[in-house]
Amino acid sequence: MELASREVEPVSLPAMTGRPGVLRNKLFYGIGAVAFGVKDNGFQILLLLYYNRVLGLQASLVGLAILAALIVDAFIDPKIGFWSDRIRSRFGRRHPFMYAAALPASLSYLLLFLPPAHLSKWPLFTYLLITSVLTRICISFYEIPSSALAPELTSQYDERTSFAGYRYFFGWTGGLSMTLLAFSVFLNYQPGQAIAILDPIGFRKYGIAAAVLMFISTLVSAFGTQAAVRPEPGQLYYETPRIKILQELRNIFSNRSALSAILSSKLMLLATGLSFALGTYFNIYAWGLSPREIAILTGGLFFSAMAALAVAPWVTRRFDKRGATLRAAVLLFFLLPFPLELSLAGHFPTRASGVMIPFLLIYNMAVTALLVLVPILLSSMLVDVVEDIEVQTGLRQEGVIYAINTFIAKFATGLAVFLSTVILTLSHFPDNGQMTEINARVINLMSEYYVGALLLLYAGAIVTTYTYSITRERHAQNLQTLAARHKLQAVTTEP
Repeated sequence: MELASREVEPVSLPAMTGRPGVLRNKLFYGIGAVAFGVKDNGFQILLLLYYNRVLGLQASLVGLAILAALIVDAFIDPKIGFWSDRIRSRFGRRHPFMYAAALPASLSYLLLFLPPAHLSKWPLFTYLLITSVLTRICISFYEIPSSALAPELTSQYDERTSFAGYRYFFGWTGGLSMTLLAFSVFLNYQPGQAIAILDPIGFRKYGIAAAVLMFISTLVSAFGTQAAVRPEPGQLYYETPRIKILQELRNIFSNRSALSAILSSKLMLLATGLSFALGTYFNIYAWGLSPREIAILTGGLFFSAMAALAVAPWVTRRFDKRGATLRAAVLLFFLLPFPLELSLAGHFPTRASGVMIPFLLIYNMAVTALLVLVPILLSSMLVDVVEDIEVQTGLRQEGVIYAINTFIAKFATGLAVFLSTVILTLSHFPDNGQMTEINARVINLMSEYYVGALLLLYAGAIVTTYTYSITRERHAQNLQTLAARHKLQAVTTEP
């Protein structure tokens, strides 16, 4: 492998949509998100519960460790994207990273759930910090190049939404599968245990199973997409001048649509991460659900992911990407805090009524379909930024753009857990892992802070999404401009 060392004009990779095997490409591209989905769900749903309620580490320290790991991400992720845009090898630009990261990403995630026994407060905090940093770095080396394959696989406006749909469908189903296994198998009730959900052995078993799934999915995706992006005879990879990463980041953030998609993604994913991080606490301590009941609610979410995958291309054709995202975000603004608003008003259905579980199941399925749909649309919007920036600057920056996108997703996960710990602290939620019942006043305080945070985040996301300006027509114009530019380049460079 060698890095590009000379400056040449950018040459775009041709779209793969018209070639045979498009569905195959979508499937293998989508499978690549399983590892990221498992990691995301683990960080959002299980990690805080494990270190706070099981191992007894203060919630504020758990949040601090995860937030500190984000600082490392801020420096590492753009460099990974920068490198993957430039590297040259017989495997292409992206795949060397994907192959190399598969095992380290899986092992580092496993270590999160295998802390040495009987660690005291600060050693446990240090262990969580180190393993969180390792996990995030290793995942970045896989996820950024893997997700950056999308613009090379297709240039068509609606087809990109379909590719993004497959990516998020597999990410969500992978994460949900491991969450379902956690609550239905690894953390389910065992004879002689008062509450198996606080059993550390169950979390360790989950970590092993999750690591195996991550390793298999990353390699399957890497091998499956290899042929789709291998250069053909006469095909050139584009090369870019050796300019500073900060300049490339400036190119991206000076594009209004790129900035809109990035900020909207951050706010919406932050709200989603907050709902996941505190959702388990509400399921256990507000609704009094057992692990089996949580597993039932989780199982219903697979239908939500399938619904989002099916409807995503249709809504972009019907409303355009920005219009579809705005409509979904407005619905989430009203729906996401609805059960807790009912509870605060004293109208939430009781367990004795027999309505509570069906109500939560239907509600979770509807909301989750929207929570899957929104990032699909935002990811597709961000893909279209690639050509918009190339028209402006002459550079294709898929790797850097997807590095930003990956960092946003991890930033939302980490910051959501941190904000969750802030809410737990402000609500005076106890850190004693042996307590299984929490005072109603604490639950009400949690609900008030949580609902307020969700409404603020979605209000901001709706405003920022409105400023996105790449329509179907503008994307088509960008492609025509680039085609003409590359045709002229080919003519002028002929001997």
